[in-house]
Amino acid sequence: MLDEKTLRKRVFLRLLGSPITVVPFLLGMTTSIATWALNWKPGIGLFAGLAGGLTALGAFLTRLLVRGDQVARQVVTELEQEERELRQRSLDDLDRRLSAADQDPRPETALRDLRALVNAFEENATDDTRVNAGAVIDIHSRVGQLFDHCVESLRHTERLWQTAQKLNAPAARKPILHQRETIIEDVQASIKQLSATLAALQTLGTGDDSQDGLARLRQELDQSLAVAKTVEERVNNLVKEAAPTIDNYPLQQKPKP
Repeated sequence: MLDEKTLRKRVFLRLLGSPITVVPFLLGMTTSIATWALNWKPGIGLFAGLAGGLTALGAFLTRLLVRGDQVARQVVTELEQEERELRQRSLDDLDRRLSAADQDPRPETALRDLRALVNAFEENATDDTRVNAGAVIDIHSRVGQLFDHCVESLRHTERLWQTAQKLNAPAARKPILHQRETIIEDVQASIKQLSATLAALQTLGTGDDSQDGLARLRQELDQSLAVAKTVEERVNNLVKEAAPTIDNYPLQQKPKP
């Protein structure tokens, strides 16, 4: 989410750093310093510095009033792009960790499928003008939430695997690995749901049938979201319970060189 404080600060610095604001100020300050260094009349330096500062202030206020909204939109676009790039780097890093964690390809495969589906939803939103835009935005919001929950669940699979590898007793590893298996199955079910939703969106027509279809899709996504939230809460509780379990069971010993 965009931070309003960051947005205001970025817009302020963008307007303040404009050449038509900076140049008069620098000229005024340079003339003022030169007047002092060359021992000219103090009034000339004072006038130049004051004139440069007032000109810069006037240029800043003019740009704020005339182009403030345009600059704000540009800054919002840049911040959104930065956020997308940061998000993609985070997902790339998670993909690498999941691939290196074990010999089970399902978590990283699920992550790649999720990313591909979200990209397809975005492309569909841009191209499809047949159905109600507000309803489609609502569905895409639910898709985004489900995607975030699935990604967090995949992060949990990595943590659970690492926790299980620290335990030597099979009785301690079994419930953790079982929960990991459940999470993977739930994520795979969510992927199927997203795939079905995308296919339904692409085949929706117009009119009452379209509205009924959108309402059905929203309801199905709400059900998937409820399941994802329940799984996430269950895993969080399991991770908390696993901490004392690790203390009570012997850890795997690394082979001596």
